[in-house]
Formats: sequence, structure tokens, C-alpha cells
Amino acid sequence: MWCMPKRLSVTLEADDVRTVETFADSSTYEHAALVDWARARGLDAADATSEAALLRLLLRVGAESLRGNALDVAYANLAVILDDDADKGAGDSRAARDRYVQRTESKRNR
Repeated sequence: MWCMPKRLSVTLEADDVRTVETFADSSTYEHAALVDWARARGLDAADATSEAALLRLLLRVGAESLRGNALDVAYANLAVILDDDADKGAGDSRAARDRYVQRTESKRNR
């Protein structure tokens, strides 16, 4: 599905402004990480110099991270379903799954 570009007006709080400024500053590790992330996905990292482009990249990073967390939770839920259908004597797989769920939940809550 193709969507038309949409211009939004966003009011940022002071903490948000500081965060954006940190990612905009080419001397920070955060900026380097953002540029690396963009390049790894074939995006033009040179665009990160304008505020609008920087905000678009940060939005994409956040969305990708949340989608990854959602997949981790979905896979953990699937593991529960499959494990419940499997042999109840498989304590090792249940312990491994429990560790995986705990790890993914702690990532999601960061």
C-alpha cells in the first residue's frame, strides 16, 4: 500500500529536544550509531543533518525496535503453546523457554 507523504507538527518536550540534539551532534556515539543503522538498511544517512530527516530516522529506529520486541513476545507465547502440547516431562525445554521469556520481557520493559 502506497501512502502520500504527510507533514506533521510535533511539539517536543525539553527531554525530547535534548535527545534529538544528541543524535544530531556528529561527534556523539549516538549519532554514529544512527548513521550506521541507516546505512545498514540502505537509507541515506547524509539526510540526518536536517531535523525532519533526523526525526524520521529516529521514528524508524523506534518502530523497528518495538516490532522486534513484539515478535520476541509472540515467539515466546508460541513456545508456551507448543510446549504445553508437547511432553510434560520435558523440563529442560520449559526452563529454557522460561529463561527466554524473562530475557525478552526485560528487553521490552527498558
